[in-house]
Amino acid sequence: MRGLATILLLCISLISFSTNDISYFRKNFIGANSETKASAYINAEIEKSDLNEKITINAYKAVVTMRMAEFVINPISKLSWFKEGKKKLEKSIKMNRNVENVHLRLMVQLNAPSFLGYNKEIEKDSKYILRNLDKSSVSNETKKMILVNLLANDKSDRFKKLAKKYGVK
Repeated sequence: MRGLATILLLCISLISFSTNDISYFRKNFIGANSETKASAYINAEIEKSDLNEKITINAYKAVVTMRMAEFVINPISKLSWFKEGKKKLEKSIKMNRNVENVHLRLMVQLNAPSFLGYNKEIEKDSKYILRNLDKSSVSNETKKMILVNLLANDKSDRFKKLAKKYGVK
């Protein structure tokens, strides 16, 4: 019965997510905090958008795929979810290295357990964001969201000066 309810909820979620652009994925990224919500997020259709936006949407989906590891018990499944998402995220960054995609990788690196070894690009990604956020084509609202995330997750003070410039505390 529980499985049927989960499937029904997932189907309803997918129907309600049938027309989504990048703003949907940005807005609902943090809310993918359960297995059901994460599955719906990963399976949400992408509304027509340009190639660069689709790549960034796929980067968001890749991070949520990695997050699915939190919701499974089996260690092999955990690692499988993480590796699948990592592969997709790295592909997205290779296809379109932009502030938003690099920010997503940095967020994962700052929060992933060290034994996974996914922390080699922290300094490089941090410098990239510091150098390129101002000239990025994303909206100021998105820039602020990026800085809020980084301030909350990075233990160093490297983003404080930039955050102050955008009025983020």
